[in-house]
Amino acid sequence: MRILVLKSSKIAAIGLVLICFAFGSVSWAAEDFTTLVQGRLSKDGKVLDLSRMVIGPKGAKELAQMELLNSVTTLLLQGNKIKYKGMKALAKSPHLKNLQHLDLWGNYIGDLGLKALAESPYLKNLESLKIWKNEIADEAFVFVGRSNNFLKLTTLLLNDNLITPDGIAVLSAVETLPNLVTLNLFSNEIGDDGAVAIANSKNFPHLESLYLGQNNIADEGADALMDSELFPELKMLDLVLNTLSQKIRIKAFKYSKEKEIRIVVR
Repeated sequence: MRILVLKSSKIAAIGLVLICFAFGSVSWAAEDFTTLVQGRLSKDGKVLDLSRMVIGPKGAKELAQMELLNSVTTLLLQGNKIKYKGMKALAKSPHLKNLQHLDLWGNYIGDLGLKALAESPYLKNLESLKIWKNEIADEAFVFVGRSNNFLKLTTLLLNDNLITPDGIAVLSAVETLPNLVTLNLFSNEIGDDGAVAIANSKNFPHLESLYLGQNNIADEGADALMDSELFPELKMLDLVLNTLSQKIRIKAFKYSKEKEIRIVVR
């Protein structure tokens, strides 16, 4: 698109700011973007919801410089396409030192984006990290294993990414996620090998909810997960949309009653 005609439109200034960021324009003054951000900040200054604002990498860089982030504990950035450069800028922001909850759905930050998160000198208080649909692949978990930024993490959403058994082997071996309660890996490619790696991991002692639907898991992987004794607090095991036999489905039904664990295999 070369020309956008807005004649006689009733778009407010904030709307025009969004259009500019969506098309990569840098012609708007910083105060206009600040106005947009202030309008999405909760009254107590703790929650900033910029969901689907499509601020892009440039918007993320401007956001990272804002002092109003000092009080933010929850940052919602779903669908903003900030990519690696935007994530890198945010990870370097001292204003995010109090951040506890970060939702990055649909930002395409990739492995390097997760590396930036892992190496941030400020993001050390994260309790929930939602990086679903971000083109995360196997290499990212090497950085997770080297970082102390995730020691307080209780919720990790990695669904709709590009994770294979190799990545799960690394993730299962890391000792930097000791307090994880919820792990969501729905719609990846972990297969039986990945499921077995998780089942044999001693690094998730507090895991309560494990979502592994649509991962090309067959009977071997499901068997290993159900027979594992390494998750004493597990309450939910989701294996939907995998290639499981009737025998395994019957076993899941039986185990659900015996172990008081909800096992979903539909």
